[in-house]
Amino acid sequence: MKQPVSRPPAPRAWATAAFAAGLVLGLFLLAGIAWANFEARLFYPSDFFTPGSKRERLRGLQCPLVVAQDETAQLRLRLRNPLDRPLRRFVRITVALRHVLLVDQDKVWLDFAPHETKIVTWDIPASEGVYGGWFLMTSVYAGATGDLAPGLNDCGIWVWPVRHIPGAWALSAAFGLAFGLMAAGLFPGGLSATSGTARGLFAAYLVAWLAQVALRAWVFSAAVLALLALGLLMGLLQHLGGDDGGP
Repeated sequence: MKQPVSRPPAPRAWATAAFAAGLVLGLFLLAGIAWANFEARLFYPSDFFTPGSKRERLRGLQCPLVVAQDETAQLRLRLRNPLDRPLRRFVRITVALRHVLLVDQDKVWLDFAPHETKIVTWDIPASEGVYGGWFLMTSVYAGATGDLAPGLNDCGIWVWPVRHIPGAWALSAAFGLAFGLMAAGLFPGGLSATSGTARGLFAAYLVAWLAQVALRAWVFSAAVLALLALGLLMGLLQHLGGDDGGP
């Protein structure tokens, strides 16, 4: 007698909906942050393409990922003199104004003792955002001096249409909601027992989130997002194919 083939239980409809909603929200958040930084990379390219000596990335530049409309973004540059002698070096920041073609520049000279580290800060109001006020775009350049090659970096900041709450708080709440929805869809008894695709999407999203939020590696995060979008499409097709299949 032929034994009946047991099938794993179908995922609950609420689990599928919760996971999909959380993933779409999470992808939207990471894509918006990556897009802001992509625009900033294209904003002031002359420092990247001017012929001359090699350039170093200013790893000490720190920018917020998101600010509210009534908030002021603070940029921090940590710059160190690695030499055994005093050093004088200039730093220039370029900020795009509302029409992108207009810029505001500030140039400061810094005097370093041997191996001294200094921190320079700039305050940029969200009202200076471009593309309808959605992005703040900046480029920071440290001039060459002596044995040191010039350094540069840039950052894009996403301006959210919220007020009376810091952008970092709003972003944390949005990420928390996205992770909560995905976790609710996966555990317990949701998609985890039946869908390897869902588990793979969740793991890939964690990688993209860590790359973007913790490491500020937006290029790598954007590449993972592209793979995630492809995986999401494949998962949707798999789900539709399972619904159309016979017993």
